[in-house]
Amino acid sequence: MAGLMYVRDMKLLLKPAFEAVLTEMELQTLVWRIEKVADYPNGIEIPDGALIASNEAWIRWEVLSETGGSGSLPLDNGTSTLTRFVQSDLQDFIAESHFGWGEFREPLDQP
Repeated sequence: MAGLMYVRDMKLLLKPAFEAVLTEMELQTLVWRIEKVADYPNGIEIPDGALIASNEAWIRWEVLSETGGSGSLPLDNGTSTLTRFVQSDLQDFIAESHFGWGEFREPLDQP
């Protein structure tokens, strides 16, 4: 189904994206979850078995005690677009963080 994805499948898809951009030390402190956009700013994690639609959810993360997140997750243009979208937001977070100020991290190469 275009524009729909189970949370558990999204987590499996995006885990390598985090691993490709964050250092080993940063990964050890990484905590992330998928929340409904409508619940911002105090959202709760969407269960793994839930089906989410395009732009209905976002990712909230914490790395080395700094918090950030993605924009509304676009699901209509395929998994490669979704992965690049999340990595772009993560890259912006890293570049603006105390631990990675100004750094560019090469994103996961997608076909």
